[in-house]
Amino acid sequence: MSYRIFLFFILTTGLNAQKYIGLNVDNDLYFGSDRYYSSGIFLEFGKLIKTPSDSILKFGYISKHWVLGQEINTPALHYTENISKMDYPYNGWLFLGFKKEFFKKPNLGYGWEIQFGSTGAEASLAKVFQNTYHTYILNAKQLTWASSIPQAFHLNSNLSFFWGKPFNDKIKFITSNKIQFGSFRTSINSRYGLQFGSLKGLPFFGNRLEILENGFSFFLGMELEYNFHDYSLSGSLFSQSSPFNLIAEKLRNKYQAGFTYFKLPWKVNFLFNNTSRYIKTQKYSRHPFLKIAITRIF
Repeated sequence: MSYRIFLFFILTTGLNAQKYIGLNVDNDLYFGSDRYYSSGIFLEFGKLIKTPSDSILKFGYISKHWVLGQEINTPALHYTENISKMDYPYNGWLFLGFKKEFFKKPNLGYGWEIQFGSTGAEASLAKVFQNTYHTYILNAKQLTWASSIPQAFHLNSNLSFFWGKPFNDKIKFITSNKIQFGSFRTSINSRYGLQFGSLKGLPFFGNRLEILENGFSFFLGMELEYNFHDYSLSGSLFSQSSPFNLIAEKLRNKYQAGFTYFKLPWKVNFLFNNTSRYIKTQKYSRHPFLKIAITRIF
């Protein structure tokens, strides 16, 4: 009897969880390449701070999210020291972010986020992190990092809107739209597609805590982005700080396909991405990378 009581306590605790901690990794090595946006690592933590039962506002679900992240960019020829042969800039971006999201219901919400961090090969830890990984994990040569987008501190923010429209119990049209602005990146972004499967809410848009249940769903869609300014590609908007003579694309697209699987208290997400050119003179017209996220809910 005591064993059953203990098992019931563990299961119900998982089902009513309102916090999470997760690791989110982007990488293109799965496709035999190591270029352009080659690596992203994000440590995430969040919690649901208000639910429908205790809300005094119109928004039934309010959540807070923190992330410590790093992005790394490299050219296709990353062993050359000749800057004229680099079709993409070396750059690192290390940041700390805080996000707050408000959902009226699991298929409708909005959020805001603020990020503070630094670019630069050394300040972002990108050079040492990437070359350590190449040396001791891949047993490969170190990248030259002969020249990179310069070090600078940045403040960035964004506003997001999330919406889903079910067609039936298994198929739903979903979209998220984002405006981000700041010294690091300013753009308008729209992501949309179809969600297939048993999961409720919008599990492909961040770490959702509004509905927690076992099951899986698939996503097939596209992301469109209009880039006004991206420091990681072209340096400062107000001065010629970049050592690279490269021109960033304004309009970008990204094909996406993936799935999310819940087996409480764990969630696993795989998302395949195939992006268009971010730099007009990129040697390769498209670039694939895979996003893998593992989350522990408690």
